[in-house]
Amino acid sequence: MEQARYDGLMPAADHPEPPVNVATRLAHIAARMPEALAVVNETGGRRWTGPRDEAARICFAQLDRDATAIARGLVEMGVTPGTRLALLVPPGVPFVKLVFGLLRCGATTVLIDPGMGRRHLVDCLAAMKPRGFVAVSPAQAMRRLLRHRFPQARHNVTVGRRWFWGGPTLRQLIARGAHSKIPLPATQADDPAAIIYTSGSTGPPKGVLYTHRMFDTQASQIRQQYSIEPGGMDLACFALFGLFNSVMGVTTVFPDMDFSHPATADPRKLLAAAQRWKITQAFASPAVWDNLSRYCEQHGQQIPSLRKVLSCGAPVPADVLRRTLACVHPEAEMHTPYGATECLPVATIGASEVLAETATQTGQGEGVCVGHKFPCGDWSVIRITDAPILTLDQAEVLAPGQVGELIVRGPQVSPDYIENEPNAMRPNAMTKIRAGQETWHRMGDVGYLDNRQRFWYCGRKAHRVEMAASTLFSVCCEAIFNQHRQVRRSALVGIGCPGGQTPVLVVETESAWQASHRAADKRSRPNPQAWQRLLGELRELGRKHQPTRAIRRFLWHPSLPVDVRHNAKIHREKLAEWAAEELKASE
Repeated sequence: MEQARYDGLMPAADHPEPPVNVATRLAHIAARMPEALAVVNETGGRRWTGPRDEAARICFAQLDRDATAIARGLVEMGVTPGTRLALLVPPGVPFVKLVFGLLRCGATTVLIDPGMGRRHLVDCLAAMKPRGFVAVSPAQAMRRLLRHRFPQARHNVTVGRRWFWGGPTLRQLIARGAHSKIPLPATQADDPAAIIYTSGSTGPPKGVLYTHRMFDTQASQIRQQYSIEPGGMDLACFALFGLFNSVMGVTTVFPDMDFSHPATADPRKLLAAAQRWKITQAFASPAVWDNLSRYCEQHGQQIPSLRKVLSCGAPVPADVLRRTLACVHPEAEMHTPYGATECLPVATIGASEVLAETATQTGQGEGVCVGHKFPCGDWSVIRITDAPILTLDQAEVLAPGQVGELIVRGPQVSPDYIENEPNAMRPNAMTKIRAGQETWHRMGDVGYLDNRQRFWYCGRKAHRVEMAASTLFSVCCEAIFNQHRQVRRSALVGIGCPGGQTPVLVVETESAWQASHRAADKRSRPNPQAWQRLLGELRELGRKHQPTRAIRRFLWHPSLPVDVRHNAKIHREKLAEWAAEELKASE
């Protein structure tokens, strides 16, 4: 491993470029507004960490001091730049401290969504070969019990009560680092900062390499694009966004919710937190905004202080945009940034533009407009292929209006996936296009650019339905049927082999969703007569629009399976298998 480079008055001679680390922005904020609240944990900091370890809130000055102490404590333990450390801590004050401490000491933080399930979580962690765990007690116990899967894990820190596995607690680490004068490494722009796993909504979860340049670019672009100023209060329903708040001088309020299953968040608790802290901005998945806005509409509730609303993870339906705007400040702005774990942000669009213009076209099957690209990046639409594209000259760039696969490049784009198994699927070969020193990332999303250089998302490439004479795109078709008052959401799947697939629309009804939220039997099938009426209306609706005229098979599903991160992306691969079995059983 490359020898550590240390902070000083000048960068190291073999690296003339200045150090880059997003944690430096936190130091500037701490100097500017030291006593302002940085993080508030609505759970009181006691769900995992215990009452003795952490307070429920922290100011910027203390956050900066503790992050530096953590970094020095880790260096004292022998952590060097590039050391992979798995971070398994729920959102809250300790989580934010640790992320910035890990960034400052140059470690590569491995972040995995626990919602993917224990088996996937253990497999992903083992594949990363971490040199240690910074984790809550249950995760440390798991690491100890499965120590044969993690033979290199030597640098372990426990957040909470430590039992028999050794290593310091977080409290001890901070105390040790607070008295240390050991210098900290100077991280360069392209040094690894983290490995963040994808949600696995379209295939196995993949480890995405994040560089320090990526984090710094994201913080800068988000602040500029949405005019985020110090002093705001953010309701962070997606944990990682809380980190950007800290480097922008915005207070992060972590609500009392299960961050692994955001769709289950209690709207009453979210509303209470928003009103208690006079929230000025909030970031959440479409599933959260859907539930919260429905609750506010039904109970006549408002969040009058909320002026900036952000949502991503999946397309946000127009009715969710309308309901959300109806329960916040009259002059509030709502934006839906578009991107992926591998490259965020890519594009953005405001709710006002959607509701005034693009929603009508979406309802006619023209796709979902995600807006204009961020200034830091570049994009093109290329002809769809499932084969690798090694160099840019192998890709055919399409003209505006033609549907193809979106490719992007820029400082916010990950250069690589982490590939550990030589015989495993090689995601880099399938998604990266090399162009000299630059890397283009294949988004796996299909759509087209219009004459105003806005991208219209038509669905995932893997979800297209290839019939003998034409190809159907999921989002375009589903948007037409989703307009029906009884349809909560739908999913287009293809049965059979590509080139001869049969399109099937799987429907989740509004009544089934409401029954599930009343703790009723959500698997109870709809009334046969009512279902036949709905079928007739859906078929008639499909015949009115060119993209959906070939869809003649419809199935009812009690609750469409969704991704673990945002609870918004539909698992169409699982649905395709289920639909094939349903059709076979009905024959």
